[in-house]
Amino acid sequence: MSQPFIIDSHTHIGLYGRLPCPEMSVPERLAMMDRLGIALAIGSDQEALAEGGHAGLTLARRAYEESRGRLLAQGIFDPRAANRCLGELNDALGWAGLRGLKIHPTMHATPADAPSYAPAWHFAAAHDLPIMTHSWSASAHNPAQALSTPERFEPFIKQFPGVRFVLGHAGGRGRGRAEAVRLARTYSNVYLDFAGDIFCHRLIENLVAGVTAKKILFGSDFPWLRPEAHLTRVLLAPLSTAEQADILRHNAARVYKIEETPCSPST
Repeated sequence: MSQPFIIDSHTHIGLYGRLPCPEMSVPERLAMMDRLGIALAIGSDQEALAEGGHAGLTLARRAYEESRGRLLAQGIFDPRAANRCLGELNDALGWAGLRGLKIHPTMHATPADAPSYAPAWHFAAAHDLPIMTHSWSASAHNPAQALSTPERFEPFIKQFPGVRFVLGHAGGRGRGRAEAVRLARTYSNVYLDFAGDIFCHRLIENLVAGVTAKKILFGSDFPWLRPEAHLTRVLLAPLSTAEQADILRHNAARVYKIEETPCSPST
């Protein structure tokens, strides 16, 4: 890349207390992004996700300011604390750092099709904000993942066709990913990111074949994974330069309403 071009659409800030997680200061993170050609990153406060009850925007605002606008935020909606989250999100309207909402049915112990998520969808529709969600396949090792299987989101997807909706982790593995692909192929407002520990053979090629490169967003799940883990998969996949550019930047810019600049990937 001749200059930072990539948008990493699935990241986190802050510390997560349940598992070891590497800590990186904002200057260190920006240096890493510059080395890898990443212009912007969009993420949520993982400590706030884990503890629940608020939108996690205090740390996000500090990161946005310290990064001079390169670390953008998704405000968290916890359906168990809907009024507080909506109040904080409403207060953040007009702040350039706020680019969408993040929901996590598994972590918040609430199935994705529960009526208590309706306020988040109404808020997103009213303010032209996208929603990004954790999604995964059913897992015997982690039964709570059943709360986030892709098909559970379909009633809200149908009800709110104007809300841009990103299935984080592309539904995980196996049936979950197949359902995520089906939803992205069926509904114009549904997109996929492939962040996380999904190391399936020819993942990028199969996603492109299933939904086209226009529906896929690059995401790293940083700091759980370094961006290189998935960045190399895109760069080494048998894609055209235009398809790579869509996945690495343009789709995220469209979903998260990020003004495009003249920069382009080197060829």
